[in-house]
Amino acid sequence: MVYGLGNILNRTLTFLLLPLYINVMTPSEYGALNLIYPFLALMNVVYMYGLDAGFMRFFIPEKETGRRREIFSVVYISILFSTMVITALLFMFETSLSSLILGDDPAAGLFALAFIILAVDGLAFMPVLYYRSIQKPVRYVSIIFSEVLVNLSLNVLFVGFWGWGLKGVLIANIFSSSIKLLFAFPSVLQNFSLQWNIKLWKDILRFGLPTVPAVLFAMVVALGDRFMIKYFLGQEVVGIYSAGYKIGVVMALVVTAFRFAWHPFFLSISDQKNAKETFARILTLYLIIGSFIFLLVSLLAPPVLTYSFNGMAIITPAFADGLRIVPYILLAYLFQGVYVNLVVGMYIKKKTYLSPLFTGAGMIINLTTNILLLGYFNYDFTAAGIAAILSYVGQSLLLYLVSRRFYTIDYELGKIVRLAILVAVLFLTPQVLEQDTRLLVSLVMVVAFFPALSLAGVMTTTEIRSAATQLLNRRSD
Repeated sequence: MVYGLGNILNRTLTFLLLPLYINVMTPSEYGALNLIYPFLALMNVVYMYGLDAGFMRFFIPEKETGRRREIFSVVYISILFSTMVITALLFMFETSLSSLILGDDPAAGLFALAFIILAVDGLAFMPVLYYRSIQKPVRYVSIIFSEVLVNLSLNVLFVGFWGWGLKGVLIANIFSSSIKLLFAFPSVLQNFSLQWNIKLWKDILRFGLPTVPAVLFAMVVALGDRFMIKYFLGQEVVGIYSAGYKIGVVMALVVTAFRFAWHPFFLSISDQKNAKETFARILTLYLIIGSFIFLLVSLLAPPVLTYSFNGMAIITPAFADGLRIVPYILLAYLFQGVYVNLVVGMYIKKKTYLSPLFTGAGMIINLTTNILLLGYFNYDFTAAGIAAILSYVGQSLLLYLVSRRFYTIDYELGKIVRLAILVAVLFLTPQVLEQDTRLLVSLVMVVAFFPALSLAGVMTTTEIRSAATQLLNRRSD
């Protein structure tokens, strides 16, 4: 769970910087930012090409210090060489890439800064991962926290005070990534040597490369919508859409925290009696908590975030239309969490090679839905939200059907259906009312959620507390 803080901190950073960005940037400039960063995320996978997974697979079980240093050196030499080659290629095709992603936008001239970020992050990733691999959580989290703190501080300075806009965001990222590399570099000094073992390198690649497609598919589902919206609706709409999307990150934080706690938990109790009943109950509990967050944020966040205080608002009028996407994104991430729940059988039965099948199906659903709704039916940006929901529902359903063939869990489907109906009623009720009463009714709907669980036959508050206590006790057995 501690190691998940790095991911959570980075996601939190994007949320904290949202008011700053949208109060000083135009929708078009913010759209450019939200096209560059998905590109960086996709390229980070290319820069690692599975070496991160391969490193952990070979390094962690190895106990002999000399062998560990050899593994570290082989992986880092590979990354050094490939980082130089890939970065050089990016600079060679800078004009074509910037034109492809940003068109003739003036921000296209800043793409060189994005390539520097990729190079520094590429060199820093392995040294940071080393501290996770040797179980140094304090050092690992302190490095990530330092990166986030520097990034946040320099964004306030460069963007908020100096008015550098998108250039300031990228330069702040270069500095924060450099700090991360600097603080993690002692691991390189301790372990790196110019020794090369071609057989070891091939073995690491043989394990790591097959993990790349699943990661890329998942990235496309999570990030590809910006490029679709840019192509069909324009860069300004990307900025408006992305402002609303960031509010949905609240659910993503919940799913991320759950995922890092969930994997070690279900693996640790998989051989216990009634483990499957525990797994089924956890899915129900997850959906209850996730549904409450969905109602809380989707009903109350828009009026709160657009409230003007002395002429300032967290979401300014230029971006307010993007809040229409919030319920879609929250629901999509809620179903992503369902997928995370359902991986139990795939991991316990060691069938993780099936993962690209499910994430690939999600990617196909996502791309197809976006193309049809945006290109053929001329939907607005809510098409991307619909596509996100359908993709996560589709890959979750496929995983459920396939995993039942080798690891059957009888989930509490009756309770889940009743929960879904309850959430739909509570969410839709304020939507049909007049605007002046909607906020008060929304607040009532959120407050009524937990009492209504009992009336709907889902679970009482006492049962929720009891189930949570039993789970904690079971984890400690």
